[in-house]
Amino acid sequence: MTNIYQLKNVMFNYGTDFNLVDVCIDIKKSNIVGIIGPNGSGKTSLLNVLSFLHLPHTGTLFYNEKELIQENLAQFRKTVGYVQQNPYLLRGTVFKNIEIGLKLKKVDKNIRLKKVSQVLKLLGISELSSRNARTLSGGEAQKVAIGQVIILDPDVLILDEPFTHLDKNSIDELEKIILKLKEDLNKTIILTTHNQYQAQWLADDVYSVIKGKVFEYQMLNLFSGGIDVEKNTFNTDKQLIVIVPHNIDHAEHIAIDPKQIVVSRNKLDSSMQNSYKGKITGMVEDNGRVKLSVASKEEFQAIVTYKALKNLDLSIGDGVWISFKSSSILLL
Repeated sequence: MTNIYQLKNVMFNYGTDFNLVDVCIDIKKSNIVGIIGPNGSGKTSLLNVLSFLHLPHTGTLFYNEKELIQENLAQFRKTVGYVQQNPYLLRGTVFKNIEIGLKLKKVDKNIRLKKVSQVLKLLGISELSSRNARTLSGGEAQKVAIGQVIILDPDVLILDEPFTHLDKNSIDELEKIILKLKEDLNKTIILTTHNQYQAQWLADDVYSVIKGKVFEYQMLNLFSGGIDVEKNTFNTDKQLIVIVPHNIDHAEHIAIDPKQIVVSRNKLDSSMQNSYKGKITGMVEDNGRVKLSVASKEEFQAIVTYKALKNLDLSIGDGVWISFKSSSILLL
């Protein structure tokens, strides 16, 4: 599959601390990419670079195999639709809000009518066409904001925290729309979310951003908290996790590779210092293996083979034990 973005050693800063540090990622065309990480980690800075609002200070960015430079910045920017976390809707109807981009480009009125009707139908909000945009619910407003950019037919749709403040029904509807935009229109979609499990099942590829550094999806068991140096533990406020003794006395996050987590029916008699009882809450096929979501005091993810799953005879709702070595924990 062809890459639409290639970032090589990209760095960007606002003049104080580095917001993006040595970023090296590839994003494939017509894929959904999830970006997760805590507030202030650099997620929005990464989106600003991917939407061409900023040039990287160092490193190179290739877009459709062309290197980004100052001279083609405006040209590349036109191919990306960016919906910010708190989208601004204009006064007037939903129809006029979605139409505005075409109107500014002086598109013929009949063509505008046809295109807006198509977008309203695609987003499932045709009945909202004549509603005042300022009276919409959070979920409805998010769909209209997506409509404002989709009407211009961008190659890439970037969504900054699109699920924030939405209720469950609105989240479910928006997830279906995102999948539909990929499948029906072949859009490349890049979104940020705090929900690592949502990112995992919704996206083709997932990246974690921590302190400006970007990691691949194995960082999905990502927890915030603090170190107790004397006890060699990391406290997430929900779970106490044993770590290898470090010279580091300050780390705000840890990550555990899901492939390093062992799942068993009973507690193992082993040297692994971390062992927790939990319940399976989800199963997802992942490149020939199975990704299990396990709820303990924290939510963990483990990757197992089909053979292991069959031998253990596991189903959603089953009680299990998860175990992992302290050496499999990365401090961040």
